[in-house]
Amino acid sequence: VEATPPAVVVTPAADFWRRASHATLYAGRLVGARMRALGAAATQAASAQAGTPYASDFEPPPAKFYCSSLVEWAFGVAAGEKSVFLPPGLTFKLLFEPLGFWERYYHGLNQSLPVNVSGSNPTLLLHSPAVRFTTLRPEDVVANL
Repeated sequence: VEATPPAVVVTPAADFWRRASHATLYAGRLVGARMRALGAAATQAASAQAGTPYASDFEPPPAKFYCSSLVEWAFGVAAGEKSVFLPPGLTFKLLFEPLGFWERYYHGLNQSLPVNVSGSNPTLLLHSPAVRFTTLRPEDVVANL
């Protein structure tokens, strides 16, 4: 399940790996029994969003999703909590760096750059104690499909 323009889609694994065959990819392994137990329910919650528009403006879910917001939202639904990737009470401020890139990006959307907004991004997931990342080699995965 992935949030990619124009919408959330359920992509067959073989198609995903063929498309990403020259990319450096990372796999997030859930840490702890509680997080692993949420995986199936989170996958089901994310899959149910197929067809939901992609959030090219990075608005928060559930009306639209971008890649990491779908992951965070789905696990939150599974756990019955806002976020399972941050300690309770903390939020992740969206960072728009390099600033010039993001100013041009939002200008292209005919919007102002958001200021002081919370959300999710891959960095939040990368630094979460709930996930351990490893590098994947697509050729190894494709060979096993």
